[in-house]
Amino acid sequence: MPSIHGKHGGRAAIIQVAIVDATRHMEHRQSSAPVLTGVVPFRALIDTGATTTMIASRVVQKLGLQLVNKLPFAGLGGVSWRPAYLFHVAFYESPPSVVPSAVSRIHVCKRVINGGELSDEHTFDVLLGMDVLTTGSLRIDKDGFEFSF
Repeated sequence: MPSIHGKHGGRAAIIQVAIVDATRHMEHRQSSAPVLTGVVPFRALIDTGATTTMIASRVVQKLGLQLVNKLPFAGLGGVSWRPAYLFHVAFYESPPSVVPSAVSRIHVCKRVINGGELSDEHTFDVLLGMDVLTTGSLRIDKDGFEFSF
């Protein structure tokens, strides 16, 4: 079972993930190309208190995702309706390389996520909610975290 490990520093657990447009997932699955078009790393915050995974506006624009609906999201300011998109979350087997020609192996979560859009004011690009985290096993302790999927 693949897994990723990381440190949290007592505050936030950040990992690198890829977001794959759900409408292009089959194209990616059937490809024999070593580097899949449009699959790039994004900073993701693991949030066990979030029900739904959300992505920043900059991710939506970079990938050219198409709006599919609007979803209600409850926050400190009450309920707001956010634009939502269909996508898959992919996890890197090892940290993605900064060298464009290098290939990082990824594992695509099979569950299609109907996730909302975040504003770009955050330092992370993706907020990983329980809709993704429940597809695997998350362990957090004083030394760090491990997510097996």
